[in-house]
Amino acid sequence: MEYRPQEIEEKWRSYWKENKTYQTPTTSDKPKYYVLDMFPYPSGAGLHVGHPLGYIASDIFARYKRLSGFNVLHPMGYDAFGLPAEQYAIQTGVHPAASTAENVGRYRQQLDKLGFSYDWDRSVNTSSPEYYKWTQQIFIWLFDHYYDTAADKALPITELIRQFEEKGSAAVAAAHSHEEHFSAADWQGFSAQEKEEVLMNYRLAYRKVGYVNWCEELGTVLANDEIKDGRSERGGFPVVQKPMMQWALRITAYAQRLLDGLETVDFSEALKTQQRNWIGRSEGAELFFLTENKADKIEVFTTRPDTLFGVSFMVLAPEHELVQKLTTAEQKEEIEAYLHYVEGRSERDRMMDVKTISGAFTGSYAIHPFTGKKVPIWISEYVLAGYGTGAIMAVPSDDERDQRFAQHFGLDILPVVDQSDYPHAEVGQKIGKLINSDFLNGLEVKAAIPKAIEKLEALNIGQRKVNFRLHDANFSRQRYWGEPFPISYDAEGLTQVETALPVELPELDNFQPTADGHSPLARVESWVNTPEGRKRETDTMPGFAGSSWYFLRYMDPQNENAPFSEEAVNYWQDVDLYLGGAEHAVGHLMYSRFWHKFLYDLGKVPSQEPYKKLVNQGMIQGIIEQIYMLKEKNEAGQTVFVSADRIAEYGGEEAFALLPVHIDFVSNYGQEDSHLDQEGVAKFLAWRPSYANAEFIYNEAEQLVTDSEIGKMSKRYYNVVNPDDMVALYGSDCFRLYEMFLGPLEDSKPWNTSGISGVAKFLRRLWLLFYSPEGEWLVQKETPTAKERKALHHCIKQVQQGLESFSLNTCVSDFMKLSNELRDLNCHKAEILEGFVLLLAPFAPHLAEELWQALGHQESVFKTGAFPSFNPAYLVEDSIVYPVCVNGKKRAAIELANGLAQEAIKEQALALEDIQKWIEGKTIRKVIVVPKRMVNIVV
Repeated sequence: MEYRPQEIEEKWRSYWKENKTYQTPTTSDKPKYYVLDMFPYPSGAGLHVGHPLGYIASDIFARYKRLSGFNVLHPMGYDAFGLPAEQYAIQTGVHPAASTAENVGRYRQQLDKLGFSYDWDRSVNTSSPEYYKWTQQIFIWLFDHYYDTAADKALPITELIRQFEEKGSAAVAAAHSHEEHFSAADWQGFSAQEKEEVLMNYRLAYRKVGYVNWCEELGTVLANDEIKDGRSERGGFPVVQKPMMQWALRITAYAQRLLDGLETVDFSEALKTQQRNWIGRSEGAELFFLTENKADKIEVFTTRPDTLFGVSFMVLAPEHELVQKLTTAEQKEEIEAYLHYVEGRSERDRMMDVKTISGAFTGSYAIHPFTGKKVPIWISEYVLAGYGTGAIMAVPSDDERDQRFAQHFGLDILPVVDQSDYPHAEVGQKIGKLINSDFLNGLEVKAAIPKAIEKLEALNIGQRKVNFRLHDANFSRQRYWGEPFPISYDAEGLTQVETALPVELPELDNFQPTADGHSPLARVESWVNTPEGRKRETDTMPGFAGSSWYFLRYMDPQNENAPFSEEAVNYWQDVDLYLGGAEHAVGHLMYSRFWHKFLYDLGKVPSQEPYKKLVNQGMIQGIIEQIYMLKEKNEAGQTVFVSADRIAEYGGEEAFALLPVHIDFVSNYGQEDSHLDQEGVAKFLAWRPSYANAEFIYNEAEQLVTDSEIGKMSKRYYNVVNPDDMVALYGSDCFRLYEMFLGPLEDSKPWNTSGISGVAKFLRRLWLLFYSPEGEWLVQKETPTAKERKALHHCIKQVQQGLESFSLNTCVSDFMKLSNELRDLNCHKAEILEGFVLLLAPFAPHLAEELWQALGHQESVFKTGAFPSFNPAYLVEDSIVYPVCVNGKKRAAIELANGLAQEAIKEQALALEDIQKWIEGKTIRKVIVVPKRMVNIVV
């Protein structure tokens, strides 16, 4: 009976589906274990061989836990809202719902072929109204709550209103956007619009002015990935920053808790560091500079209040609310021109570009709080409105960016920190003694900081403050394919919550944003105008909305009355193991942790953190094959391609551009001698007929040698390998094992099919432990020998350790070693082979099921099997080989019974013929026996 993986795998996939093998009960007497993959966005390209890496690893662990007696929740779904489907709709007219459904179907087919143990009855789709109904409900809860800093938790907004009615803003301790000062009487006298504006300053979901990427020529708002170098990718038109009223989430209220929570979870230190840096906690002082006319205050935060005497100018973000007021008539033209320049710069551009030095003087001055001197007020793009207060006190002697700005514009640089005692100190480093700083002179920096804060507090012009780099998340998109907000506005413009959920997306055939930058939904008047005479919010939620809580919906996906039941969430608690890419370290992970902590405050979930343990799988990279193309055409006007080993003859690398080619055209792709032969060039020209008249300069072997390098696997580089092709050739068990065998899970590694045949050979040899080449059943119910048990139990120990440490590549090596050992021992014993099948089951589930059934079991191995545990007694060595040394040099070896007394070991070592010639005629000073290690004779 021959091993036919495709037949076996199809048989067992059908069995699992018909018998609902992986259906998970919501509660159980068994201990729970929740294994979760970061769910995919279903793109039109489908899966390539890099995508399943994490899915395979999580499936192995889920099956391992299932075999170890746990009730395992292992679901899968689709993060289906997003820009690509909308862009595709704009290009083709295909509705995003239709293309998404088609893509989901393709993903499901591909995932099914890989034999995953998902409970598909629990699948979720974030673009389904049945799902986003609850995303909308969570948004309403956020809107209806504020963060009480005294209670350190979210509380209903009605509690804040009660405080305003009784005491005004005086006693309020709440996270806010800006300071409010009013009495209870003031509150009572406020109009409905004024009250709404005040409450928006505290709500966890609130409206504020934000900036969008606006392209006038295209008449549309663009996403960041639709812009390149300040211009639209489509058409190359200028893109500017346009202010629009948008929704935001007050994630900053949870900054400290997000930071503290990192101490309680099992994430890698690298990922924790990324999150800590993104949150960016810093301690310092908040203080005010009065403007020259004393009419306005400029609020700044600094981590270096000790350097206050070095302030020689101030810088405001161009968007700062005081810019227009502070701009003098003489400077108005210059400021307007600068603001126009900044419109074309996105926040990302401004953050990334540290080389450009630009700014404009407002014409106004602030008054230094200690010296009383005039300080010029500038604006510059390097100060961002969304970070801190949107204003800085510039100390060019102690900050590199301030220093470059001062040097560029000829502003004063006042030295205030003497670092002469620290020859290796860098600008801005918190070491040195204060100089030119009045009451701080002579103090070390660390002592000067608290002293400066004391002075600020004494003068009532500043206070100690903890600040965070983290800023509130923009939660609005001017797009169609996203969750509609459950919000409308009445005739007075007051915000009203829509309680009849879900608020569904209307049908649409024009997916372009409107001419004034609003969402395509704004065109659907029948949807915008409600029967109650209100107008709906036409922005939609961003891509991270649905993914911020999906792990909770899996616990109770069919619930029509709540996002999840109390019973389900109290049983499943949280995710025990979460696998996904490191690229989500500061996006999805931050927002989902924030939402979870908010739901904890509301008593909806029992845990503060959603994920106990997180593992980031590395990237499976592709081989990028490129050919050298001369930048200049030849005299005949032809494009010229040159073999890589001949480019030096034509000006070297600088004279060439590299053109990616399809890996299927390349002979020996990924190897040192990768090249296009004549057939490969013909395929290239059929693929790219625009180069039909090109000149090809080959090497002596009539080859066009390519440039071969490891990089991203992507359609852009024509190097995508489809897992369906691998499964068709080798079977999914082989593919699963090979992906794990490629290297440590968390490392990036290149895809190379040269090794997969070795894994396929291992599976065929394993099959031959059960069946002869002629199909005869070989398994015998005989008592195993000590060597056979030792081989199995050594493998059990190694594999269990590998699973718990996620060294899954070493597990595959251990399987291969065991297979070889059993073949050498000619072992076909049922006890040994059954243990091997159970070990292998998480990794190669189809083959394990087939062999488990052949061993006489009626039900699935995942229903009746138990993961084996190793018995240390079977690993005890019967004998030990001792190296025998004379004066430290090995001269012989001897195999002796384990447990032999030291005197007997000495006697037998000394009696060895090979030792006698080294000690003959010499005085033996001592014989040292290192138990189970060695014997050393000193002469």
